[in-house]
Amino acid sequence: MDLNKEIEVKKSFKAHKIALYWLLALIYLSIIGLQLGRIQAIADFNYSLHEIMYLPFNITIFVGPPLFLLYIFLLVHYLRKSERKKTSFKTVVQSILIVSSVVFVFVITGHQFQEVSTGGVFKVEQKLYEDRKYYVVIDDKKVRVSHNEFQLVEESQQYLISFIWNKRTPDRGRLNTIEPLD
Repeated sequence: MDLNKEIEVKKSFKAHKIALYWLLALIYLSIIGLQLGRIQAIADFNYSLHEIMYLPFNITIFVGPPLFLLYIFLLVHYLRKSERKKTSFKTVVQSILIVSSVVFVFVITGHQFQEVSTGGVFKVEQKLYEDRKYYVVIDDKKVRVSHNEFQLVEESQQYLISFIWNKRTPDRGRLNTIEPLD
């Protein structure tokens, strides 16, 4: 009877470990896909490739929560079968890694989904230098620019501008492109 229980414990451990690896792989592939999908050079090179970069994240949205619940179920099942009074350090670290990875994905995607790209003809209202960083004020938004861009633009002039800003911080942004009007 002891041998059967030991085999069940090993199977339970193996099942929970497989669920763990699938969950971590899915989470990290979705993070990598999201970050690669944001690279404009990939979109310029091949837009289909750019769209495929988001596939792991889209799969994670639907498969991740049930897989997470399955992992928790298998972990609890394993802990019950093994009759351990205390979990091992390795199991605690793995669980923390999973939970922190899930939280990390939600925080990053929540922030990135609030980003807005704005483009058009804008007047540079003001140039600012604060905390060793360069900014131009456009449409009441403090947009971060490089040193070269800061030196080239002139206040009260209109430019063709594209910049990204976040809805959570609507008064700040970062410059994508700026071109003088002819």
